Amino acid sequence: MMLSLENATDINITSGPTTPYFYTFLDAKKRKVVEIVMDYVVIFGISVIGVVTNTLVILVYTKQGFRESVAVSMTTISLWDLIKCIAGIMNTFSGILSLFDPVAAQSWQNISTAVFNYLISFSSYVTSVMAAYVAVERCLCVTIPLKVKWLLTPRVTLISCVVISIVVFGAFAVMFGIYDIVWTWNASLNATVAIYRKSDFYVSNEVPLFAYYNLSGILWPLAAFLVILVATIIIVVKLREGSKFRVGTQTSTFSKQGEHYSNSKKSGYQDTHVQKHLKRDRQVVKMLLVIIIIYIASLAPRIANYLAKYFVYDFYFLRRHHYLFEFVTYGVLFADSSNGAVNFFVFYTMSSSFRTTFRAMACASKSSPSFST
Repeated sequence: MMLSLENATDINITSGPTTPYFYTFLDAKKRKVVEIVMDYVVIFGISVIGVVTNTLVILVYTKQGFRESVAVSMTTISLWDLIKCIAGIMNTFSGILSLFDPVAAQSWQNISTAVFNYLISFSSYVTSVMAAYVAVERCLCVTIPLKVKWLLTPRVTLISCVVISIVVFGAFAVMFGIYDIVWTWNASLNATVAIYRKSDFYVSNEVPLFAYYNLSGILWPLAAFLVILVATIIIVVKLREGSKFRVGTQTSTFSKQGEHYSNSKKSGYQDTHVQKHLKRDRQVVKMLLVIIIIYIASLAPRIANYLAKYFVYDFYFLRRHHYLFEFVTYGVLFADSSNGAVNFFVFYTMSSSFRTTFRAMACASKSSPSFST
């Protein structure tokens, strides 16, 4: 992802309100080590895993059919996570390409910074808002279970997912136009390579554009996080109230029917049913807590990064803290990539229906006849 700025004439910087020199953050050798480890090992590996796991999630929900609204919303999240992970692979592909063609690898690296880096970010915003929608959906299922079936049909959920995707992604799509890709001579490589530089659109609208972009980058994920948090609190409270109600109801029922059972049988039967409901409730709460922890871990670095960009002008690409911003961006990309790759493991561990369908598909795949020539 790193763009070499050792020779300022190679990048054709357009001067802004600040001077165009760059503060050094680590030396060139250490930055290269960080680049290799994070880009070509960690993020690339996680992205590959994410492509596989999200493909499996989509296949499982497709196999189950889309009779439930949650299947539609979770499939949409997996589709965006799949896009994010593919973009992660493309963003780090220059590492493999450098083994065969260093010049092409340098061009690919610079182009991917201006294209795929943003695609990863914008996909993350969409999935965070989609996660908030799912949290609201689950909240309604707990608070108004008798009405939610006709209120949130799979068709309504599909329309909502499409609208969320278009609105959120469209809110950031303007940022794809801030850089121009140009070809210039690179003396160190003795070849012509592609670089990215500020576009005329960037220069003409820099102040309002980045004010809008930074605020959007803070408000969208922050709003999503708050919605997830509030919905989860409501769900936890409602489930606890329901558990207490069931315990009280079942205790009353067993006391009325006590003459038909011995005390030992009554106690054992009561405990079995109560524990069954409590276990299911705890499982729902546990899954919600896992989801919110995952999104806290993935959204917190991005929100912090955008807050820093909002208050420190030079903390961005092609500005004085270019190198530091790249280093911090690796942490953000790591969080985004990890979040995009864990869905399968969460669903498999905590959803019995998902686990059953996946195992059935795996067994069917193993038992399918093989043909030999």
